[in-house]
Amino acid sequence: MAYRNTSEAPDALQLLLVEDEFDPLAVDDSEIDQEWMDDDNPYDTIDYPTMRNMPETVHHDPVYSPARQGSARAALQALFVRNPNRRPVLLNIIGLAEGGCPSSEIAEQVEAWQRDNWSVYAPMTLCRMLERAGGLTLEMPPTAEEQEIAAEGVAYLEIKERVDPIWRATDEAVALRAEYLSGAPFRAIVLDSDEFRYAAVYELVMDALAEAPRTLPAIEEVTDALEITKSPRRFGQHFVDILEATDCVIWGNGAWNLTDLGRAMLVELKSAKEA
Repeated sequence: MAYRNTSEAPDALQLLLVEDEFDPLAVDDSEIDQEWMDDDNPYDTIDYPTMRNMPETVHHDPVYSPARQGSARAALQALFVRNPNRRPVLLNIIGLAEGGCPSSEIAEQVEAWQRDNWSVYAPMTLCRMLERAGGLTLEMPPTAEEQEIAAEGVAYLEIKERVDPIWRATDEAVALRAEYLSGAPFRAIVLDSDEFRYAAVYELVMDALAEAPRTLPAIEEVTDALEITKSPRRFGQHFVDILEATDCVIWGNGAWNLTDLGRAMLVELKSAKEA
């Protein structure tokens, strides 16, 4: 989808405004070669610590990294934009890991978050992508505990049956997540650009979703009834795409739902229209 008038948007949000044709599902899993799995392959199902312990010859430079994009902030933004359907989950992972979170808990939560929006990405793959982009760090607990039999003067290591690594969000990731959750993308794309000419359309769509979740055909009944959407032609999908890109709507239970952030942005939209 393409947006206009990107020059006025803050640098931190420029990537949200560019055309993106990336299709994370455009992979033929029947031709996957497990040997060449890497952290950015959507079909990577190898969990820690297996992948990082494999020979360097099967590792690849990450697609999103501070070295490639110039900073952790820029790498994380690129990751979010190139994986729009996973952005809510990625932001949620950062929130969970802000004070440190076990891998098992993250995996359980991700499975629940993706129940209505299935993903080819395994939970630990998402964590690895965030790690390589500079958003998470991994703390590996000891894999063995020292034991001692005092009577015999024998000391030995006892291998733990289960190791649960801890993921911790970086300061850059926490700060960027706060921006997204504050509504900065919605303000940049809708309130502070040429897209504001459709403010009435956004208001009607968001009001409708505030009443109840709706399918795309139901949303298009709202948008198609307005003259402003007829020339140039703007279908309901256009407005859903932008609301999803700004985290104001989310898909669940077979319909589009207005998020808490969306409700807050609806209030700002109404105020901006009256100004």
